[in-house]
Amino acid sequence: MLSSLPGWLRFIFTFLLTAMLSADTWSLAQHVDEANNDAPTTQPTRLALDRARAEAVRAAVARVAPAIVTIETVGGAQPLPEFAGGPGPGPRGGEPSFRVADGPTTGLVWSADGYIITSAFNFVRNPTIATVVLPDDGDLRGGPRRFVAELVSRDQIRRLALLKINANGLPVPDWTAAGDRLPGVTAIACGRGLGEWSIGPADDPALRAFPAITVGILSAVGRRNDIAVQTDAKTSPANYGGPLLDLDGRVIGVIVPMGMTGGSLAGVEWYDSGIGFAITREAIERVIDRLKRGNDIEPGKMGVIIEDAEDGRCRVSRVAKSSPAESAGIRVGDLVIGLDDQTVGDRMELMRRLSDRAAGESVRVRVERPGEQSPLDIRLTLARPAELGGFDEPTEPPPEPAQEP
Repeated sequence: MLSSLPGWLRFIFTFLLTAMLSADTWSLAQHVDEANNDAPTTQPTRLALDRARAEAVRAAVARVAPAIVTIETVGGAQPLPEFAGGPGPGPRGGEPSFRVADGPTTGLVWSADGYIITSAFNFVRNPTIATVVLPDDGDLRGGPRRFVAELVSRDQIRRLALLKINANGLPVPDWTAAGDRLPGVTAIACGRGLGEWSIGPADDPALRAFPAITVGILSAVGRRNDIAVQTDAKTSPANYGGPLLDLDGRVIGVIVPMGMTGGSLAGVEWYDSGIGFAITREAIERVIDRLKRGNDIEPGKMGVIIEDAEDGRCRVSRVAKSSPAESAGIRVGDLVIGLDDQTVGDRMELMRRLSDRAAGESVRVRVERPGEQSPLDIRLTLARPAELGGFDEPTEPPPEPAQEP
């Protein structure tokens, strides 16, 4: 009966019950304090609150735990070196800023017919074999069931990967509605990055199958052009691909690393920092059919380098060869003032607006060109990064180095 109550009501009920059970302890503590002429202690009240909170969190996680799977991978190689400041020489003599460790990762059942959603970060090593382990006792030996998984596709914008296993009747979790995702609500990050049966006594199957959890709040919504939410619950490779839950045991989003720059390792610089992200159901639903068809989603590129002009607007400083920008007639010196009928301010705003646009999508760019009386509307189709040619060297000579006084 208690498990059927909403999370917030379950929290209050458990707190009151625990507080009443602690009344004798509280009364005894008061008598001891009075005898010692001390102020009454608040420890029993805090203890009751902690117990009620823990019970509410465990009840929420228990609702979703059967849908949180372990993903084991074999083979693959480290991705190309990426550094904290982007491509190029790294700190401390060129050391990569992050190495992807071996070990299990986390996924979440998307549909009963065997689709598993996880983070694309879990596959940056391009493993040769992936196995999904269900948190049940369904195999013939009474252990968890294992399935060889097919990596169907990856979405490098939302940092997601879609797997398929040959199984039916899988438990599908409930998801939050957009209106229930409010800053300040409790957020529970779940992961199986330490492997199956990682916590809990061996004689308690319910706890054995529990994922590892961290608890925080929902810090912000509408991140990354409204595809993600932000949380201060600790996120890391141990729970990338796992769910972020509310106290009702509903999925807020799928935990992924996200950073300001692109690349397969973007966002790992923030792991365990209190800045984490999760992709919402609405953002996944917009691309899930495409992912099921096996179509990878890559960031779309115009093929230009943008700099801030003196007046704060976006100026094209270089154009890549064989790029959509070159084919559409965009030139060095053009000022980008609009994107898809909306004005554009500075360079960072343009980058943000383009950050979730995929290769193959068509955009309309409005530019002002020196010598032209009116703005030009230019339509182009964004390309995959690998389809772009190189950039010509800047025509202007580099500035003279500053002289020592």
